[in-house]
Parts: sequence; C-alpha cells; structure tokens
Amino acid sequence: MNDEDKNNNEEEILEDEVEVVEEEALQDKLKKLRADLKTCQSEKADYLAGWQRAKADFINARRDEEKARGEFAKYAAEKVLREMLVVADSLGLSGNAECKTVLEQLNNILKKEGVVQIEVNGLVFNPMYHEALGQTETDKKEEDGVALEELQKGYMLHGRVLRPAKVKVGTYKSD
Repeated sequence: MNDEDKNNNEEEILEDEVEVVEEEALQDKLKKLRADLKTCQSEKADYLAGWQRAKADFINARRDEEKARGEFAKYAAEKVLREMLVVADSLGLSGNAECKTVLEQLNNILKKEGVVQIEVNGLVFNPMYHEALGQTETDKKEEDGVALEELQKGYMLHGRVLRPAKVKVGTYKSD
C-alpha cells in the first residue's frame, strides 16, 4: 500500500467515525426531542383537563346563579304581599259592597302572584301552617288536636308559609 492509499483509507475511516459521531449526536438529539414532545403532550393534556374543569365549574356556577336569581325573584315581593294581606283582612271585615269588590280584586292579584290560602277547619293542628291562639273544649274525641275555629286566615307563597293561620284548637273533654 502506498501513501496515497493509506491516506484514502484513513480519510474513509475518519469519515466513517465522523458519520458515526454525527449519527450518535442525531440519535441523542432525537431522544431529547422525543422526551420534550412527551413532556409537551403531558402538559397539553393537563392544561386541557384543567380548562375543561374550569369550564364545567363556570357553567355550574352560572346555573346556580340563575337558580338563585329565580328563587329571589319568586319571593322578592313577600314583604309587600304580607302587607296586602293586612289590607285584605281589613276589607274582609267591612260589610260594605264596594269593599267586597276591592277585596275580590285584591284576592285575584294575590292569586296571580302565587298566594294560596291555608286550609284550616277540620284539619289536625300543624304548627308548620297554624298558630294556636287558644283552645276550644269539645265532647268529640275525633276533634281533639283539630283546628276547629279560624281566627285569621293563613296564606302560602309558592309552597312556603307567608303567614300562618291563627286558630283555636279542639281539646277533648272527657266526662
């Protein structure tokens, strides 16, 4: 082998070594890029999951707020309606025909707003709906603990007591 062949062989070996080094460097770079890609995909999944949770929380909060507003609107007029009941009571006590007409109009307004009268007579006393202002003695055992006399009408607004009915409760008197 002459010098020129030796030089060519050495150059080929050097080129092969350079190619191996470059290939190893590319392999390392590829591994690093794959690791970076895996990290980015993991972070993307975490961010997406967090965003989806935040969106769901926001939707739920909005729904809860709308429900609360609806409940507030439903009972916002409660104080005014309670005052109107006092007026209705006064009009009901009057024997005047004009007052009866106004009372009828007022009762229609109350019904339209969701106010319903609480049933009393003949029902068992229930402290959730009735307020006992006295007792009435009775000879009938089945009337014991029953609201026998209504002293003031009670009303409910959308299933909630606006004003309890004031009643006298029967007390059985055994001989």
